[in-house]
Amino acid sequence: MEDFRQRIAEDLPDLLDGEVHVDEVTRALYSTDASIHEIEPVAVAHPRSVQDVEVLAAWASDNGVPVIPRGSGSGLAGGALGRGIVIDFSRYLNRVIGLDGETVRVQPGAIHADVNRVLRKQGRCLLPTVGRSAFTTVGGMLAVDAAGSHAFRVGSVRDHVREVECVLMGGQRIHFTRREPVQLKYVIQEPSRQPSLHAPLRDSAEVFLPPVRNESLSLTQVLPMSRRDDILERLKALLDATHADIRELQPPMLRNACGYMLRGIRGPRSLDVARLLAGSEGTLGIFTELRLFTMPVPEYRTLAAIMFGTTDDALRAMQLLLDLDPSACDLMDRRLLSLARESDVRWSSVVHREAEAALFLEFTGISEREVQQRLSDARTRLASADLRHIITQSTHDPREVDELWKLPQQASVLMARLKGASQPIPIVEDIAVPPEEISSFLTLAQKTFQRHEVTATVFAHAASGQLHLRPMLPFPTEETAARLEALARDLYHHVRGVGGTITGQNGDGLSRTAFIRSQYGRLYRVFQQVKDIFDPQRLLNPDKIISDDGRLTVRHLRKTMPAPSSNAVTETADLLPVLDLNWSVDDAIRSAAQCDGCGECRSTQSPLRMCPFFRQESAESASPRSKASLLRSALTSGRVDEILTQESLRSVSESCFNCRQCQLECPSEVDIPHLMLEAKAQYVRANGLSGGERLTAQFHSYARFASRFTRLANRMLRHRIFRRFLERTVGIAEQRRLPAFARRSFLTSAVARHECGDGRPGVDRPTVVYFVDYFANHHDTQLAHAFVRILQHHGYRVYVPPGQTVSGMSMLSVGDTDAAREVAETNLRELGEPAREGFPVLCTEPSAALCLSQEYPLLVDHADAQCVAARTRDAGTFLLELYARGELQLDFDELPLKLVYHTPCHVKALGPDRGLLKLLELIPGIEVTPIEKGCTGMAGTWGLGTDHFEESMAIGAGLVEELRTFQVSAGTTDCSSCRMQMEQDVDFPTIHPLKILALAWGLMPEIARTLESRPSGYRMS
Repeated sequence: MEDFRQRIAEDLPDLLDGEVHVDEVTRALYSTDASIHEIEPVAVAHPRSVQDVEVLAAWASDNGVPVIPRGSGSGLAGGALGRGIVIDFSRYLNRVIGLDGETVRVQPGAIHADVNRVLRKQGRCLLPTVGRSAFTTVGGMLAVDAAGSHAFRVGSVRDHVREVECVLMGGQRIHFTRREPVQLKYVIQEPSRQPSLHAPLRDSAEVFLPPVRNESLSLTQVLPMSRRDDILERLKALLDATHADIRELQPPMLRNACGYMLRGIRGPRSLDVARLLAGSEGTLGIFTELRLFTMPVPEYRTLAAIMFGTTDDALRAMQLLLDLDPSACDLMDRRLLSLARESDVRWSSVVHREAEAALFLEFTGISEREVQQRLSDARTRLASADLRHIITQSTHDPREVDELWKLPQQASVLMARLKGASQPIPIVEDIAVPPEEISSFLTLAQKTFQRHEVTATVFAHAASGQLHLRPMLPFPTEETAARLEALARDLYHHVRGVGGTITGQNGDGLSRTAFIRSQYGRLYRVFQQVKDIFDPQRLLNPDKIISDDGRLTVRHLRKTMPAPSSNAVTETADLLPVLDLNWSVDDAIRSAAQCDGCGECRSTQSPLRMCPFFRQESAESASPRSKASLLRSALTSGRVDEILTQESLRSVSESCFNCRQCQLECPSEVDIPHLMLEAKAQYVRANGLSGGERLTAQFHSYARFASRFTRLANRMLRHRIFRRFLERTVGIAEQRRLPAFARRSFLTSAVARHECGDGRPGVDRPTVVYFVDYFANHHDTQLAHAFVRILQHHGYRVYVPPGQTVSGMSMLSVGDTDAAREVAETNLRELGEPAREGFPVLCTEPSAALCLSQEYPLLVDHADAQCVAARTRDAGTFLLELYARGELQLDFDELPLKLVYHTPCHVKALGPDRGLLKLLELIPGIEVTPIEKGCTGMAGTWGLGTDHFEESMAIGAGLVEELRTFQVSAGTTDCSSCRMQMEQDVDFPTIHPLKILALAWGLMPEIARTLESRPSGYRMS
């Protein structure tokens, strides 16, 4: 395998416009998807053009290397995994190429939701809708013949495909339509000038088919004549010879994606090859361009959430309602409903506390009156039946319908929230049975689960018979694999008994391929022949649909147990790697293994913030799940040195500045930030810091020196020559607006030294401890003074420990844990005793509060770290708690101000309440407009550096552009670095909410002058 990697690294980079990677880091990132499987590829390619795909297929064919097409890696069956060259289409080949009336042309890596965003401008949409539309690629949907909630009415993807362009092994590009004539007449053209690595693999003559309807929008139709002709002729002959077996063994079903769909492919005078390719999982051809039918956006819809006392009642109701021709009817069980109710306050009024099951019933029509009448008919049917039910919500407002649909569409996300040793395992989750057999099958399934001593969650697109069953099991290992196989075998026996299929819409992949032979019997031999017609070398996505491995289901289970470190200097077999943070190898693996690879973190939809880097560039290495996959792979394979210390890790580590939104928005709440911190620490320990990282980590040192010469420093910051000198020597971008230094740091001020620093906290009156951190100490001392005045206004004695230093968050963000640990120990010596005595530790900087409360316990193994963490509050939370207890003074002066408020990422990470925003809204006369445009991109001192300035501005572009649309007095935010970004290119100042509160309380009238000034800080002059 190493030889293959070496040859790939030597041969392919010069032949591709795109990229190819063979390093350990990239291979680890692509070794998993959303399934329970794991296979490390030989290489990963990111093609930029169809010609790149042709080159890859030609080279792989000549060298006998498998090719595995991949979209977003969100498949649940392991269809995107393999020991070959993984081709990631989501990175570059992801565009909507054009619209043509009723059809749309897209590249395979285009995201389904993005395509629909384009189509909606024309009043159309690409169906079917799927729950993972926000990050699922259209090519991946076609590969598994995706369906979804509305399949009962609109069918699956194969019902919407018109044309498919694909590349075969050998590098030939072939174009197939819905109706390929059996007898073809070719016009011989001159040989093309497409790149060819191996001439013998390509025919010298090529053909052009007549264009379809609109020539300007037809797919590229350059085809090797003999190869295409051979495929069509052999396929025709095979289908003719096996017609009777196909009709008998592949009966018509509403949903069936098991094996190759051969039924309905052979017409009287044509072949529907495009339909055959749907559901083929990249085993017959590599999709490079798709043309799909679109449909008008349904103008009139109504949706009802119906709760039932028993699952049987829900299933009986479903049978009654299907006669009314609903557009969708989804079923959720009690466990999922309870999770929904607990996870989001929106669903508390929708999900009845005593509901055992629920149906989500949708009707569409040509008028509002029609859909309301159809829902009324449904109510009448339910009322006439002896069913315990209640309709908790119904609506025909389009926005409310979309909002209510989010509940059932979050089913897989909700499953991920289940905690404990047993988790919902996606191994038998794609069963489809005739709708009328759902009740009887679920009875058999329940008995099967009881026999195997497991419970399971149930989510179903009941109208089309699609069942997603997730048994609750400990993550399977080699020792427990037999139990998993036995459960699947017994369950699939009942599936066949009721005329169902083991694969409804998520593909066979590694999970179900071993059971296809049992479902189809002698028809499986026909599948093998279809595979040989398209891919005689059997190099296209091997072991999917066609495989001789009877134990494939459990052959490549994801590793979740630690392996000995490869850097062991002794022969001790159980020597494990030394981790940098205060956790064990088992703890780290357990944390990483919580990530099931679902792909939610690849979403770029609003209002989610994760991940700022992935939003800028859709690279797998930037996705939060890649961090979990990387550390888990390193620790379970025993290759910490090979993976976490290589230069290729830098591209992954540089795509994380610890904003914490991934953990906050992850369905499984995976601790990605600390997993990434561990990986960064391992890398920095081996390789040191880069120049930009050193600036980020040590900026406070430069500032501390400059603050000794305040007047000179501030004067020099205004001048172009000095700013260029700073850029070349220190690395601070000359374009960045830099904050002025205060005349005197807050810690050396009279207030800090005398009012707040006279001895330890006492008991004469309520006391709080103020941790100042860098910005309020050296730049915005007015903020520190304002907070002290606010606390004193409420009767608190404020103690400012004189020996405190910076929090260390900027050091942690680049993996400099040694330096961070040193400052943490310094601060704990100052804060430990007051915290042990029960005094709150308050921070005006959200990142400092986050660092003290969540990072110090993992940096320092000492009781004081836990104690300080438990006592730490950010200023907004503390004051909001006073308000909740009725202890906040409400004697505000009226302030006629218009403000826009940005919620910093670290405020969101600290908790659900935006305390200071809520307090601002209490001030008479103030009008505050929250802006939700994601991360500012500043990330502490990260955005100061020349290396990061442009990327920082790109990440924050949405926020800055939104700010420019407002006519306001000022912007406001809790975070000092967010303030810098907000003031970079706008004409009004950004001020901390605490200063506005101090002004409203009449504690610091001089703050009014700040509101009347232009943005603070210095630019080049």
